[in-house]
Amino acid sequence: MDVDHIPPGVDFVKHLNNQVAECNIFIAIIGPNWLDVRNEKGERRLDAPDDFVTIEIAAALARDIRVIPVLIDGARMPKVGDLPGSLKPLVRRQAIELRHAHFGRDAEALIERIRDAFSDKPLRLRRWRAAAAVLVTLLLLGWIGLFATGMPISVPWAVGMREQAEKERLAAAKAEEERKGGAAAEAEAKAKAEQAEKERLAAAKAEEERKARAAAEAEAKAKAEQAEKERLAAAKAEEERKAKAAAEAEAKRKSEEAERQRLADRRAEEERRKQAEAEARARHSALMSQAHAELNKGDYDKVIATVSEAMRLDPKSALAFASRGFAYANKRDYDRAIADYNEAIRLDPNYALASSNRGFAYLNKGDYDRAIADYNEAIRLDAKNGDTFFGRGLAYANKRDYDRAIADYNEAIRLDATNKGPAFYNRGLAYANKGDYDRAIADYNEAIRLNPNDPFVFNNRGVAYMRKGDHNQAIASFSEAIRLNPKNALPFGNRGISYTSKGNHDRAIADLNEAIRSIPTTLSPSSTGASLMREKATTSEPLPITTRPFDSTLSMLSLFAIEES
Repeated sequence: MDVDHIPPGVDFVKHLNNQVAECNIFIAIIGPNWLDVRNEKGERRLDAPDDFVTIEIAAALARDIRVIPVLIDGARMPKVGDLPGSLKPLVRRQAIELRHAHFGRDAEALIERIRDAFSDKPLRLRRWRAAAAVLVTLLLLGWIGLFATGMPISVPWAVGMREQAEKERLAAAKAEEERKGGAAAEAEAKAKAEQAEKERLAAAKAEEERKARAAAEAEAKAKAEQAEKERLAAAKAEEERKAKAAAEAEAKRKSEEAERQRLADRRAEEERRKQAEAEARARHSALMSQAHAELNKGDYDKVIATVSEAMRLDPKSALAFASRGFAYANKRDYDRAIADYNEAIRLDPNYALASSNRGFAYLNKGDYDRAIADYNEAIRLDAKNGDTFFGRGLAYANKRDYDRAIADYNEAIRLDATNKGPAFYNRGLAYANKGDYDRAIADYNEAIRLNPNDPFVFNNRGVAYMRKGDHNQAIASFSEAIRLNPKNALPFGNRGISYTSKGNHDRAIADLNEAIRSIPTTLSPSSTGASLMREKATTSEPLPITTRPFDSTLSMLSLFAIEES
C-alpha cells in the first residue's frame, strides 16, 4: 500500500502526486460502497482533503493520465453530482466491469485495454509472449495435478525408485503383524478400562443433563413469569398511552376550536372595521359633495362646517384641508386659509393646486415673495395650469417686475385658462405701466371682447388713449365705463381731464363735480381693489381663486388729472 512506502517527514500529498505522475495507466477500483465510505467522524471520505484515493485519482485526472474505472461487485459509475469537484471528470472515462461469474473473460478485457494503452511495442509480439507464458503455466499445472492423484507417470527416472519402495513395504508389513499380536492383550484390558470410564462418564453426563433440564425448566418458568409481568406492564402502559393520547386529542380539539373561534371573531371584527371604514368613506364623500355644492352657492360658512365634519371622518384628507382653506380665502381669512393649505401640502406634497391657492393667499396678504415661491412649486408639479401662471404674473406685477408678469400672462393665455379676460386685462396693465400704450390698448380691447361689461377695462383703456393724446377715444371709453358703473368717481375725473385738454371747460367742470360727489363711494374699503374668482366645475378639487391687483396706473393718472384741473 502507498502509505507503507511514504518516507517519514515527506508531504504525503506531494509524494502521492509524484507517484501518480510516473504512471502511464491508472486503475480506479470502484465497489458498491465506494461513494459512501465514512471516516471516524462520520464524514464521507471522498470529501476529505487528506483522503489518499481522492488525492491520487484527482492527480491522475489533472495530468490527463489514462484512468480506467473498474467496477466490481455490481457497482455502477457515480453521477457528476455525487462527486467532489476534483473527481467530476471521472464520469467521462469509459469503465470496465469485473463480474464474479465472468472474471476470466472480464479480466482479459481489462488486460487488452491495458495492452492497447502501451504503444511502444508491437501488439503481435506482446500477444505471443503472453500466449507462451499461459501455455507453460498450463503444462506445469497439469503435471502437478497428475502427481498429486497418484496416477503412474511414464518418466524414465522413476523405475528404480519403485522396486526399492516395494521391498520396504513388505518389511514394514511383517513388523506390523508382530506388533499387533503382542499388543492384543493390552488392547483388551485397555478396552475394559475405557468401557468403565465410558459408563462413568455417561452417568455423570446423565446427571448433568438432569440438572440442566431442571435449570432450564426453572429458567423457562422464570422467563414466563417475567414475560407475564412485562405483558401486564405493557398493557398498563398501553392503556396509559391511550388515555394520554385521548387527553391530548381532546386538548388539541379544544385548542383548534378556540383558534377557529378566534379567527372567526377576528374576521367578524375585520368585516365590522371594513364596513365602518366604507361607511365613513361614503359619508366623507357625501360631505365633500355637499361642501362643493355649498361652495358653488358662495355659502362659505357652511362649507367650513361641512368640511370640518368630513375631516373628523378622515383627518388625512388633503382635499378636505384644501377645500376649507379655499372657503377661508373667500372669506378673506388668509391666515386660516394658509394654515389649511400647509396641512394639505404636508399630507400630499404633490398637490399642485394647494400650492397654487396658498400662493393666492400670500398674494392677498401682500407677501409676494412667498406667493411667487408657491406658484413656482405649483408650476413644477403641474406646468399645464394657466391659472397658476396668471397668479404668479399678479405677484410679479405687484413687485413692479412687469416683464416677468407679462411672460406669465402670455403663458396663461397660451394654456387657455378658464377665463382669458383677466389675463388680457392684467397684461394690458403691465404694458401700460411700461409705457407701451398701443399694446396695452390691444389687450384691453381683447379683454372687452371677452367681457364687455367690465367698467374697469373701459376706464383703463381711456387712460391709455389719454396718455397717447387721443382724447376723443379716451372720452368714449370713460363714457362707457360711466354707463356700466355711474357711481365710480374715477371715469368721471378722467373724462373731466380729457375735456379740459380739449378746452371744453364746462363739461370738464361737470364731470369733476360728479367725481367729487362720488369719491366717498369710490374710496370705500370694498372698492380699493377688484377680485376675480374663477371656478372649475369638478367635485375632486377646491375652486381656485385669482385676483386683479389695484390699478396703480389708473389711480396715478386720476390724481394727476384732478390736480391739473
